[in-house]
Amino acid sequence: MSEPTDDLRERAREHVQQMPAETALGNADPAGGVRDDPQVLDDAAREEPQS
Repeated sequence: MSEPTDDLRERAREHVQQMPAETALGNADPAGGVRDDPQVLDDAAREEPQS
């Protein structure tokens, strides 16, 4: 397999820079995520009745 050209590498770098951080890291959240404390969310989820 040949080495990627500098042009291709530059285009890929620019593409990743334009992505939201969570997408670039590979763990995209389609709901957009929240900025709340995750511990509060975990506690609330434990208190909700499971169906």
